[in-house]
Formats: sequence, C-alpha cells, structure tokens
Amino acid sequence: MIADKQTIPNDPVKLIDLGAKVYARHCIMGDESPLLALQSNSWEENGPEVDNALRLQEFIEENMNSAQEYFRKRDELIIKIKASILASHDLLSGIYSDNPKELAYWGFDTGKSSNILHLTSDEITKSPS
Repeated sequence: MIADKQTIPNDPVKLIDLGAKVYARHCIMGDESPLLALQSNSWEENGPEVDNALRLQEFIEENMNSAQEYFRKRDELIIKIKASILASHDLLSGIYSDNPKELAYWGFDTGKSSNILHLTSDEITKSPS
C-alpha cells in the first residue's frame, strides 16, 4: 500500500521533524531497518542532513526575531525622519513660494506626479512580507 502523499508535510519545520523521527527509527532498527533497501535518497546519505537542517532552522528563527526587532527600531526612526521631511517641505514651500522648483535642490520631487506627501507612515514603514 502506497502512503498518502498528504501525510508528508510541506511545512519545512514539520518536514524536518518528521525526517528526524524517521531517521531515528531507522537508526534504532539498525540492520533490521527496511529502509536499508533504498537505493537512492538513502538515510545513510541524507540522515545526517536532518541535524544540519535542524540547526539551520534554529538559526533562521533566531535571525527572524532579530530582523523583526531591527524593523521595529527602523520604523520608529522613519516616523521621526518623515516628520522632519514634512516640516522641511512645508517651510521650504513657504520660503520658495515664488519658485517651487527650488525644492528640487533639497531633494524633493517637484513634478506634478510627486506623491512624497501622500504616503502614510504605515506605507513608508511597511516591513517586507
């Protein structure tokens, strides 16, 4: 009887966990393991990779947490920076009201398609998915 492929998870964490269980059982059974019949993708070849995959998954999870903290800190700074940009734009717009193109020297897009002031802080600080 062929196993239902749906019992094999697609989620990497669950797949690694299942691999660890299968490899452990294979090792416990030793010379009696029916998985010794595998001619390709053998556990003798790929079994040690389970531990490597577990370590990499731990590393990924640790760094994802760090990345989230960095996104949070960056977002706090971006809110302050945007406030300064908006205040600067307003002040410079008043100073150069007769020649708004002067704002281009300050880095502002003076074209009619400019949307710098229409972005919300949520849009500017949005973290990558």
